[in-house]
Amino acid sequence: MKDGMSMQIPCIDVFRSLRGFGFKALEKRGRFPEEKAIELYIGCGSSWQRLMVLKIFDGRPPFYRKWVEVFSINPVADFGSAKYVFVNSAEEKMLIDCLSRYINPGERLFIEYVYDRETWKALEIGVPPHLTRLGFMLLENGFTWFKDWYYPEGFMEGNPKIQVEKPLDDDMRRRHIVDLCKDARDFEVKAKMFIQQKIYVDIFEGVLNRIQTMLTGMCKGVA
Repeated sequence: MKDGMSMQIPCIDVFRSLRGFGFKALEKRGRFPEEKAIELYIGCGSSWQRLMVLKIFDGRPPFYRKWVEVFSINPVADFGSAKYVFVNSAEEKMLIDCLSRYINPGERLFIEYVYDRETWKALEIGVPPHLTRLGFMLLENGFTWFKDWYYPEGFMEGNPKIQVEKPLDDDMRRRHIVDLCKDARDFEVKAKMFIQQKIYVDIFEGVLNRIQTMLTGMCKGVA
């Protein structure tokens, strides 16, 4: 398994700071010359587990834009004597931040969310994607268009995933923000109702906190 490829592979350096664990990356050829798949592994002693896979399509200008997909995410790498939890980790946040900087306006990012039980359940019960735990992190990193692929077409696209895109320009960003803020205001009533009825309280308390953050931040002054 070859390593030392950080110059060719974006964002894998966020895992090199892991304390007490090893890290390796394996690059594989994709379906097209512009596509590659990178398997990321975490190790403890002589044991290794796959942490996730990044699939990167570098684009084919002027016809196709770049996109990145993150899938097969291992939420907990348990080695018995040590355990690494990816959900809510510093590396999860740094990875999304790095991918956001790597992806340009109009380009797409896909992230499978089955590793994140909170986001998965929230989407299942009707929470708008940008108000979920994972979706809100994506929103905070500049993505303003969201789609929940909860039932992938053709059964060939893997597990359910969130697709996000960055706006092409400021005008598009404003339009997206108007829609996202409207959804947040509309869902605020539902979130409070579910909390009062003690239905999925942990999930809806998190949703309500995100709504209030939006309404006092990016939605302030937005009609």
